[in-house]
Amino acid sequence: MTASGFWIGVDSMPRSVLHAALQHERPIFCGRLPADNVLQTQLGDRSERAEWHEVALGTPIGHGYLLDLLRQRLPIDRVVLSLAISASGYDGPLKTSSLDRLLPQARDVVEALLVVSRGAEAVMDPNIGASMTIMLGDCGESVTPLTEGLAAFVTRFAQAESKRWAEMGLSLSVEHAHSGE
Repeated sequence: MTASGFWIGVDSMPRSVLHAALQHERPIFCGRLPADNVLQTQLGDRSERAEWHEVALGTPIGHGYLLDLLRQRLPIDRVVLSLAISASGYDGPLKTSSLDRLLPQARDVVEALLVVSRGAEAVMDPNIGASMTIMLGDCGESVTPLTEGLAAFVTRFAQAESKRWAEMGLSLSVEHAHSGE
């Protein structure tokens, strides 16, 4: 049986990553998909063989839907999670924002990281060299204490977890995506 590859958070992934994902035998794309199918159009004809799923990782329903998809598409050899940690809504050079914006941003990143990493760990088969990559976007000009802290947390979490994953025969890593796309 052909192994599945999941790309989660496609709305915040560089297009080059999505193009490369189409080389996988069974690509599955999840995230906030634009209603006009612009992602599928940008990726061209090869995107027709991919599965596309609208998944809102910031909601309990989205968590459940994604975990169900992971369970239903076994075996899985690849999971790529793109976390959008860049700040939005910061005002002026002081880079401040209201608590109403900061808490949901931090919660979304941490919840997505935990839900996807635990879900992937539960369904991945170590006998096929399964791996998970966490992609952190380049914050560019929008670097704030919160975005720096979230990036450091994600990186440290992956470092600590990667040791445990390696003992199970799985791979976990972090990559930094560049915002040039």
